[in-house]
Amino acid sequence: MSKSITACTVMALVTLCLLVSTTAVAGSDGQRYTARKTTEAIHVDGKLDERVWERAQAVELSLKNGGEPRQATVVRVLWDDYYLYFSWDCVDSHIWSTMTARDLPLYNEEVVEVFIDADSDRFGYVELEVNPLGTLWDGFILNRGLNDEGHVKLTGILAWNSKDIRWAAWPRGTLNDSTDTDQGWSAEMAVPLADIVSAPHTPPRDGDKWLINFYRIDMPDGAGSTGEGQAWSPVSASTFHDPGRFGQLIFSTELVP
Repeated sequence: MSKSITACTVMALVTLCLLVSTTAVAGSDGQRYTARKTTEAIHVDGKLDERVWERAQAVELSLKNGGEPRQATVVRVLWDDYYLYFSWDCVDSHIWSTMTARDLPLYNEEVVEVFIDADSDRFGYVELEVNPLGTLWDGFILNRGLNDEGHVKLTGILAWNSKDIRWAAWPRGTLNDSTDTDQGWSAEMAVPLADIVSAPHTPPRDGDKWLINFYRIDMPDGAGSTGEGQAWSPVSASTFHDPGRFGQLIFSTELVP
């Protein structure tokens, strides 16, 4: 009797350990964001003053490798049958950027970004960026992994432009002036679903899952300083181009209340 009970107890403990282990692994494969649908019109001006933004799920960015950033960033996502909407709200005591032409290397200054891997192949994905001046960078990335030196092999297709994308930024302060203290800046994007050609369904169906990540490059000390990289789903090294660490965007047809 006692041997039988002991054996059963051991088996139960082993089973429990396996379940706990499986649950831990299943929960450690990146962040998840459930984007709900909206029927409310969003005027893309960077101000985030539509009530629907207040009711969308908010997530905060951390340092790109984990940890708390110096200045907070909040990201929200919504969608309808035609567009995928993104917003960033950035605390920033010194807003700084200079580039005003589309597809200049905005990532060398202050900027917010989103990478969208709709078919979850971890190879080809859309990259979109907006700086505090309201300048856009948009392109399609082919990520070929690491080379022999450990650097990511990327092919950026800058000829890819989103034709009907709408975007804007709204600085709350004076750009490039280190003599005062700014409040921050915000940005919005309305990305046409038709431009995300790798998506399994257009418009998405309830429960569809894409890989995605949100970023910010902040330069709290202004021009010439070392930038602070922020990410929603922390990346493993110095680059944001780490699709193995992207989070998951889950589409819900439930309307935002």
